[in-house]
Amino acid sequence: MRRSCRIFLVISLLWATALNAQALKASPAATDMVDIEADRLDVHTGKGTATFKGNVRAARTGVTVRADSITLTYDQNTRKVGLLVAEGAVSIRWKDREATCNRVEYRLATEVMVLTGNVLITRGRERLSGQKVTLDLKNDTQVVEGGSGRVRVRVDASEGTGIMQWGR
Repeated sequence: MRRSCRIFLVISLLWATALNAQALKASPAATDMVDIEADRLDVHTGKGTATFKGNVRAARTGVTVRADSITLTYDQNTRKVGLLVAEGAVSIRWKDREATCNRVEYRLATEVMVLTGNVLITRGRERLSGQKVTLDLKNDTQVVEGGSGRVRVRVDASEGTGIMQWGR
């Protein structure tokens, strides 16, 4: 039980990194507290996974992620989280933006986040949609793919910042 609590604490602290692109570049003084709620938590130490299931809500100052499940995969020796996967009716809210999709996969080492399945990112009246959005947070690049459909973007030309500036 004590070991599960330590794993949960480490996982919770590392989950904060994935929740907000700006937080990845923030000073160490930024809060690392993350609140995660779910109907169930399954920790499988042998596989190095922790899976939150059922009405999952993860929140950190200014950022909220909701999904049917969130699975964290960690190195069994170092206990560092390497992969975060949110699946099923995923919703991410931060600042004045919201993203919805079927799945989000975030690799901490490379700082690459991949949103797949009916991706829709909104900011006010602006919209960005496709089947796959890849965000490279380290290199500040985004790739939007339409899959079998087309990529669609609605941009407010009068705005100084746009929907395609993910972390700003």
